[in-house]
Amino acid sequence: MKNTTYRIAFSALLGLAGTSLAACGSGSTQGPLDEVDSIVFIERQSRMGGMGDIFQYDSYEAGAKLVKLSPPTADGERIVICCDQDPEYADLDIIDYDLSYDAKTIVLSGRLSQDQKYGLFTLDVDSGDIEQLPTDPDSHYVYPTILPGDRVLFATTAVVEEGAPQFRDEYERGTTLQLGSIAMDGSDEKLFSRNLSHRITTTVLSTGEVLVTQWDHLNTMNAGLLLRMNPDGTRVREAFGKQGTGATNSYYKTVEISPGRVVAIGSSRSRTFQSGAILDIRLGETYETEDGEIWADQKMSEANASAKILTAQVPLGREPSSNTVGRYYNAYPLDATEYPNFLVSWADGPVQSEVNGAAGIAPDFGIYLYDSEKGSRLPIYDKEGTWEINPMPLVAREAPPTIAATGANQFSDEKVLLGAMDVYDSSVQDFDPGSIYGVRIVEGFSGEEGVGMDFGLSMAEGAQTLGIAPIREDGSWAALIPANIPVRQIAIDKFGMGLRHEPVWISGNPGESMFCGGCHESRSETTTIQPGLTEAVAIGPVDLLSDVGRFERQTTGNFADANIGVPWDLALQPIFDAKCVACHDGDPNKPGNPSMTITDDEGNSQTIVFNLSGDEVFYGNGEEMVSGYSASHLSLLGPDMEDVEDLGLTIEGDMPIYVEPENAVGSILIQKLNPPVQYPTPNLNERAFPTVSHPADVGGTPLTAGEYRLLIEMADNGGQFYSRENAPGQNP
Repeated sequence: MKNTTYRIAFSALLGLAGTSLAACGSGSTQGPLDEVDSIVFIERQSRMGGMGDIFQYDSYEAGAKLVKLSPPTADGERIVICCDQDPEYADLDIIDYDLSYDAKTIVLSGRLSQDQKYGLFTLDVDSGDIEQLPTDPDSHYVYPTILPGDRVLFATTAVVEEGAPQFRDEYERGTTLQLGSIAMDGSDEKLFSRNLSHRITTTVLSTGEVLVTQWDHLNTMNAGLLLRMNPDGTRVREAFGKQGTGATNSYYKTVEISPGRVVAIGSSRSRTFQSGAILDIRLGETYETEDGEIWADQKMSEANASAKILTAQVPLGREPSSNTVGRYYNAYPLDATEYPNFLVSWADGPVQSEVNGAAGIAPDFGIYLYDSEKGSRLPIYDKEGTWEINPMPLVAREAPPTIAATGANQFSDEKVLLGAMDVYDSSVQDFDPGSIYGVRIVEGFSGEEGVGMDFGLSMAEGAQTLGIAPIREDGSWAALIPANIPVRQIAIDKFGMGLRHEPVWISGNPGESMFCGGCHESRSETTTIQPGLTEAVAIGPVDLLSDVGRFERQTTGNFADANIGVPWDLALQPIFDAKCVACHDGDPNKPGNPSMTITDDEGNSQTIVFNLSGDEVFYGNGEEMVSGYSASHLSLLGPDMEDVEDLGLTIEGDMPIYVEPENAVGSILIQKLNPPVQYPTPNLNERAFPTVSHPADVGGTPLTAGEYRLLIEMADNGGQFYSRENAPGQNP
C-alpha cells in the first residue's frame, strides 16, 4: 500500500482527519472498464512551480513516461511505452498526448531537456518507435490533438505574423500559446490567426469542429472560455461561458461525451494546479432523429448552453479544497448516461498553490474510476512522487468527418473581410432604428510592445483604432482588415460613443470571411455572404489599414485630426494643459477639485487632489509603489482596484471615478464635456446630453471636434495610458 505521509501532512495542516485512497485492490472488473483491455496515461514528476494558472506550460521536470496499464485495475501490469527504450529520452518531460482514431499512434508533446522547447513526437503504440516532427526548435508545441485526415492540431508560441513578437499574457506576461496544425508526417505546418492571449487544450467534436479554451481578457473580463472553430482555425464562434451560461471562471480539458455534450474541468484561472471540478456541459439543445440524438447545429449557440456540476464539493474558485474532496486534473467519459462514469486524475487535500507552497508538499494526482451519480472514486493507479494524468482507454474510436478548408473571400486572398448583415439583429440589446452610425474596429496588443507590464490604471490591454465602417441603409457593414491580428468591434452612435461593445477578441486567417448576422445575434445561423447580398458588400467594404504593417499602424501627425492610438501623454495631455489645468491643478482651495485619501495597512496615508497636469504621481504601501502615470490619469481613472486589493489599501474621499473604461457614454468626464455630433460630419450645435458643455459653462475654451473624439475613444477603448506610439523602439 502507498505511503500515507502526504495525507497525514495535509490532515495536520488543515486540522482534519483523513484516510488514504491509495492504489490498492484486486483485479476484479470495474463495470465501465469491463470491455477495456488497457488504459494509457502520463506518469509525470510531481511539481510545485510552473502551474500557477491554467495557461502556463513551461514547467519542465525530467523523467516523464507514457504508461499502459493492462488490465486497467489496481493490480494491472504497468508497461512503459515511452520512452525507457532509448537513453536519449531519459530526461523527457511530457505535457500532453492524444491517441489516433485507430489506436495505433500516439502524438505527444515532449521536452528532452531544460534547454530545449516542447516539441511534437509520434509514437507507434505496438513497436514503440518514436519520431520527432520537424517543428520550430525555438518555439514550444504543446497540447496536441489528432484531427481527422491525419493532421495534428497544436498550441504553440510560434508567430504567424512574420517579424512580430508573440503576445504576452495579461498577468504573468508569458509568451502566449496560439493554434496551428501539421500533417502527421511532419509536413505542411500551418499557423492560425492569433488571439490576444492563450488558446489551449483542444478537442475534436463529432461534427469535425474543434472546441478550444481561449483566455478572454477585456478590461474586467478575465476568464478561460470555450470557443468552437473549424479545424483550419476559421469560423470561430463562442460556445460556452458568456451570456450568463457560465458556472465558474475557466473551462478547459474538454472531451465530448455525446453530440452537443462535453465534460470539462472548471476552476479559477489561477492557484488550482490546473485542476478543478468536473462539469457536464451542454453546448445547446439537441433533438432526436431516427438515428438517435445528434448534434443540432441550429440550436448549438452559447445562449442555449448549460452546465451541471458533477463534483458538488469541489471549489469552483481558487480557495483550497478540503481533505477527501481535492481537485480533478482531467476527466475522460466512459459512457453517455445521465450521470457518466469517468476515468479521472484526482489529488486529495488543498490542491491550492499557496497552501501547498506553505506546506512544501506538491499535490499527488493519481488515476481513479469516478462514478458521478454516487460521487465515489475507485483507485486504479497512484504512484508516490509522480502525477498520473490524462488517462484514456487504449481503444479505437470512430473518426469525425473531415471539414474542408475554408475558401477565401471574394475581395482578397490576404485580407480579412469583416462585417455583419444587419447590426439591428441582436440577441442582447434592442437598438432604435438609425441609432447606430458605424462600427469601430479596435486592434488589441499586449506587453510585447515594450511599454511595461500594464497599459494604465485600468485593466484593459493595448488598443489601436483601425477605423470605422459605416452602417448602410439595410443595416449591413463590411470592412477589410489585416489578417492574423486580434480585433474587437464597438457599435457607435453619431457622437462617436459606443452603444454596444462586442465582449470578445476575434481574428481572421488570410482571405477569411468573418461575417455575422448582426450584433451578437445567434451564433448558429448561416451567414455566408455573396456579392450583392447586402448593401455593404455591393458597395464594397471600407479598407481599414489592411495594407499597413504592424509597426506602421500608429499616428504620425496631429492626433486631433486623425488618430490610430491614443497615447495619454502625446494625445490627451496637451488638451488638459491647454484647456483644463488652469482650474484643475491639484489646488484643494479651487472649486471642482475633489480629493481622495489612500491609506496603507500600517496607517500611512496620502491625499490626492483632482489634478489634470502631467506631473508623475505615486501611491502604494511601503516600498511597493504604483508609479509611472500622470496626475491627470490617476484623477480620471482612479487607482487600479486590483493594486488597491493586492497592496492592502483603503480609499476615502469625494473624488469619483470620472472615466469608466469601455463606457464613454456612462463616464462622468464625457457627460460633463457633452460631446457634439461627430458623424458623418461634425456639428458643434448638436450635443449628446441636455446640459451645457464644459468648460464652456464656466467661460473656458471649448474643445474641438477632434479633441472630443480622442477623449471618447480613450474611454471606449479602455482608458489606457500607454499606446503603441509610446514604444518607438519597437519600430524598424
